[in-house]
Amino acid sequence: MEVFLKISLRDYGIKEFEDTGMIIIVKKGLSGKPDYSIDGEGFVVEFKNGEIYIIDIYDPEVARNFREKLSLSYV
Repeated sequence: MEVFLKISLRDYGIKEFEDTGMIIIVKKGLSGKPDYSIDGEGFVVEFKNGEIYIIDIYDPEVARNFREKLSLSYV
């Protein structure tokens, strides 16, 4: 499964957990429970008020692939 999301990362806080390989990306300024979520293979995307609220990449392999693609987008 491939998911393509275009968001401005300056609006999000990114926390990486080196011990587990996880990445959590959270929309700055939002709080409370999400309205709904989508579960993918190794990740969850949560939405609130029509915006991406949290991206939880819990599979270390998916997180590694994400890091590689993210760094390429800044080149």
